[in-house]
Amino acid sequence: MAYFGVRQIFGPLVYRKIRETKGEENLPPKPPFIIAANHAGFLDAPALVMYIWHTYNRLTHYITKREFWKLWGGPLARRWMGMIPLNDDRKADSLSEAIKVLQKQGIVGVFPEGTRNPDPQHLLKGKTGAVRMALATDVPLIPIGLFNTTGQLIGSAIKGLFEKKSCIRLTIGRMVDLSEFKGRPIDRPLLEAATKKLMVAIGQLCGKTYPY
Repeated sequence: MAYFGVRQIFGPLVYRKIRETKGEENLPPKPPFIIAANHAGFLDAPALVMYIWHTYNRLTHYITKREFWKLWGGPLARRWMGMIPLNDDRKADSLSEAIKVLQKQGIVGVFPEGTRNPDPQHLLKGKTGAVRMALATDVPLIPIGLFNTTGQLIGSAIKGLFEKKSCIRLTIGRMVDLSEFKGRPIDRPLLEAATKKLMVAIGQLCGKTYPY
């Protein structure tokens, strides 16, 4: 039943807004892997969910703000939408759950910026969760650049689904090489350096700079 409602009703509307995809050859032939993208609009996650579904016929699990997770209701959010609730007081629990998904040959999606970013030139400071998972599991970390004009808020995004000019474009980059960080103590400087490498890669794909 996973994704039934989304795939049959909402999913096709979102999927048709993906007008262009570049770099598909950079995707791994099969899971597990992590996708990490800039956060441009409200429909970013549904668009990537539907793209991965059409490509792999697999669920993508996203670490999601707890208030949004509660909006769907626990079982629905987890089973249908693949959401992993983010508990600000116990972030390690969310990462542990995501790592278990990867260990079971799954796919995890992350927006390292942590929130939607309206700045057309600069990325927000990246959070370290994506590289923590990649270093813990040794699975491919795939950067994606998103261009999304469907809208940043839910109202404008829903309206954008029916506007011909609005669109979503994906640019998929090569796996981020974190080999230089392996076998070293996982401390804050290492995580910041690894995250910077990821964010610079995402910035090159979406046309933004990473000033941190």
